[in-house]
Formats: sequence, C-alpha cells, structure tokens
Amino acid sequence: MQRWEYLFVRCGDVFVEDWRPRFINGRELEDWRNGPTVIEYCREAGLRGWELIAFSPGQTGLSIVFKRPCQRSSPLRAEKQAQPLSRHQARAG
Repeated sequence: MQRWEYLFVRCGDVFVEDWRPRFINGRELEDWRNGPTVIEYCREAGLRGWELIAFSPGQTGLSIVFKRPCQRSSPLRAEKQAQPLSRHQARAG
C-alpha cells in the first residue's frame, strides 16, 4: 500500500503584497516576513517532489497542503522529520 507524507503550510495573516509561509506543520518560521513568497515556496516544494493537493484562501491567510510518497518506514517519523523548504527554520511552538 502506498504511504504518503504531508506538508501543511499556513501563510501570513493578511495579504499585503505577497503571502509568505508563516507556519510549516504547525511550527512558526523564524523571520517569516523576509522568507520566500508563496509562489517561490511552491516552486521549491515541487522541485523536492511535493505535490500541491489543496489550498484555501481566506480573510485570515492562506492554507496549503502538499503530499509526496513516503520514503521512510514510518509515517509518524516522516511527519516529525518534515523540514521547512526555505532557509528560515521553524521554531518549536
């Protein structure tokens, strides 16, 4: 059976000029306001094998879900090891 790993991205609270990823799998990115735009982030995610499967724009931000085949033995381990795609690291929240 095919197993998947998922990447949940939440962009900034309001659309000013360009949405930027703020939370990755529930963890806030450091200095997210200076990080990549959502377009840059999606391009990089695609290059790393992530497929965009859902997005939800709203008044409070933008939510995006990606998936890719799980390359690790345990789905829970894969979730814990999912890393932000940008140079901005997630803080424990």
